Amino acid sequence: MLAQAMLLLLTEPRKETKGQTMKLSKTLLAIVAAVGSVGLLSSAQATPITGMLNISGTATYNAPIATATQVTLFNDVVTGGANTGSFSGIPAMVSVTMTSPYIFNPSTPTPALWSVAGFTFDLLSSVIFFQSSHGILLEGEGIITGNGFDPTSGHWSFSQQEGAGTTLTFSATTSAVPDGGMTATLLGLGLAGLVGAGRLHRRLAKA
Repeated sequence: MLAQAMLLLLTEPRKETKGQTMKLSKTLLAIVAAVGSVGLLSSAQATPITGMLNISGTATYNAPIATATQVTLFNDVVTGGANTGSFSGIPAMVSVTMTSPYIFNPSTPTPALWSVAGFTFDLLSSVIFFQSSHGILLEGEGIITGNGFDPTSGHWSFSQQEGAGTTLTFSATTSAVPDGGMTATLLGLGLAGLVGAGRLHRRLAKA
């Protein structure tokens, strides 16, 4: 609404006199200030998830790892140590609930790929960085939610070392990637409005 009001004021044809220039400028500056305040308020109220969570366990694949396309079953998955940020209160060896199958070829969204201690990670997509008989490395993106925090983008990294058979031990990390895009957009609108106000002021001053 603020952006629309600003755009209307900047583009609507007007016949202001020089005496009205100051009044219009004050109106525009008030709108810019309001936009900036909304941006700061949004930033203050937002509480994104931060830090990194480590997990490990056993994964059973649908084929030997060189040709596997999915994890058909997870077992004995627990948290690791050295968790940071919002996850720092989660100790090692806490049981993690995993969703299977986890299909990584082709990339397939996996809601609630993992859940632990009130946090949940919804995988949106993943890519294969490396796959051979020597192991698998997967990277992915998703959303972390829970414990009253704002939904936060998260980066998923899954590593499978070399081994015989189709049931092997894996390790994985999920790193929170807080997004300040909304605040940046609001502040950008404020700056754009300020520039527009300056230009309009100069045009009216020359009238």
